[in-house]
Amino acid sequence: MYKHVSLRRRQAGGRTTWQLLGPDGLPIAAFAAFAESLRNSPPNTRESYCRHLAEFFNYLIEVMAYHGQGQPLTKLQLADALEAYGEYLLLGTDASHPIAQAVAVSLPPGVNATSSLIPKKAALRRFLKLSETVRKELAELATVYNNRIVVAETSLLPGLGQKRQLQPQEVKAMRAHSMLAGVVSGGPQLIECVVLGDATEIVDYDESRAFPYDKVMDLIDAMPTERDKSIYSLLAASGCRTHEGLQTLLSDDVDVEEGTVHLVDPKTRPGHPSYRALSPSQRESLAWKGRTTDLTLLIEPFASVFFESLQRYLEREYIAHGRHDFLFQFLKGQQRGLPYFLSAPSSRLDVFQGACGRVGVSLPRGTGPHSLRHMYGTYVLNYFPRSNGDYGLPVPIVQQLLGHSDVKSTLKYARFDKDLRKLEIQHANRVLFRNGTPKKLLELKLEALEAQMAKVRSQIVQEGNTRG
Repeated sequence: MYKHVSLRRRQAGGRTTWQLLGPDGLPIAAFAAFAESLRNSPPNTRESYCRHLAEFFNYLIEVMAYHGQGQPLTKLQLADALEAYGEYLLLGTDASHPIAQAVAVSLPPGVNATSSLIPKKAALRRFLKLSETVRKELAELATVYNNRIVVAETSLLPGLGQKRQLQPQEVKAMRAHSMLAGVVSGGPQLIECVVLGDATEIVDYDESRAFPYDKVMDLIDAMPTERDKSIYSLLAASGCRTHEGLQTLLSDDVDVEEGTVHLVDPKTRPGHPSYRALSPSQRESLAWKGRTTDLTLLIEPFASVFFESLQRYLEREYIAHGRHDFLFQFLKGQQRGLPYFLSAPSSRLDVFQGACGRVGVSLPRGTGPHSLRHMYGTYVLNYFPRSNGDYGLPVPIVQQLLGHSDVKSTLKYARFDKDLRKLEIQHANRVLFRNGTPKKLLELKLEALEAQMAKVRSQIVQEGNTRG
C-alpha cells in the first residue's frame, strides 16, 4: 500500500493497535508512541489517525530521498516538508512548492479532496504536539542528568505547544457560543496556537452530498432485505450516523407503541448483557462520535416506513437467539445472528450504492449512507413544518437532534438550502422591478416602512382580540 513503510495491525492488551515498519523492516518508535497515545480513542479514530500518519511518514521518507541519499533532514528541511505536505496531497505535480511537486512525480499522492485534508492534518498536528511534549519532558530530564541527554532547545515549528492571547473578536465569539466562557472570571484569555493551518481548511458545504429527499422512499424500496429497509429508513427518519443506528438495542432503545427510538452511547451502559456477550475485539468495535443526547425526532414518512419494515424484519428475518439484543443482525453464513455493526463498511456501501443505481441516484464520489444524514439536516433546518406556520427548526434544536457538540458542525451539515436562496432572490427581483424598470430607492424604502406598519397593525389587532 505504501512505497517505503508497512502498516501492521496487531493486538496488545486486548486492544487493536498499529505498528509501522520502516524501509529496514524495523518498527518506527515515534509512530509506536503516537499509536499508544491513541489507546483511549474510538477504534475508528485510532485506525484513521494511524493510516494518515503512515501516509505522512511515507511522504517524509521520499522527501529524504529527494534531498539526497535518504539522510536525516535538517530542521529547516523538515519544516519545508511540513509546509509542502498540504500542496502535495491536494495538487500533486501541479503544486507550486518545489518539494511537493518533485515528490509527487515519484510518489503520486492519489486523489485528495479538499475536505480530506482536514482529518489528515489533524492527525499530523496531534503527532507534532506529542513530539513537542516529549521534547519538553526530555529537556527537563537533561537538567536532572547534567545535560547528558541531547535535546533540541526550541520547538520544530513556531507556536507548537504554545498559547497566545485571544483577540477581542475571538473573546466575543467564545462568549456567544460557550456557556462556560461567560462565567469564567475575566472571561477567556488564552488559546492554543494552531500549526499547519491554512485556507484549505475552510470547506464549503456541497449540497449535492445530501440524498435527494424525494428519492428516499425509492431507495428504501430498492433495498434487498427487510433488515436493510429498516436500517436505511431509520437513518433517513432520525438523521443518525450509521454506527449509531447499527448499535441500537431492540428492547432498550426501540418503543414501537410510542413510536420512538433512542440512540445511546455504549459507554453509558458498559455492563450491559449485550456488550458482555461480545468478545474483547468485538466490544472494541463499538463506536461513538460524541453525540450528546439520545433524543431523536423521527420525521415522516420515513418514521412510519421504519416501523412497518421493522415489523416485517422481526417476523421474517430476525433471529431471537437470546445471546444479545442488538436489533440488526447478519442474516446468513457463519456470522448469522451476530450484530450487524461488526460488518465491514465496504460491504454496507456496496448494498447502498447498488440500491442507488437501481433508483437512478448518482451521488458525488465517496458519498454513502451519510448522505441521508445531510438530507435530514437540510430538511429539519429549512422545511420542517412548525405549529406556528413557519418552516424549519431553530439551529440549536437541529444541533441537538443531530447530536453535535459544536454548533459549527450543524451549520456545515445543514446549510440554508440553495433552492430557498433562489426563491428569495427571485422574489426580491420581482419587488425591485416594475414593468422592467427598476424602482427608485425612495419607493423601496416607502414599501419597506409600509410593510412594517402593516405588521405592527396586525399585532395590535391580535392583542386586542386576545384581551377581548
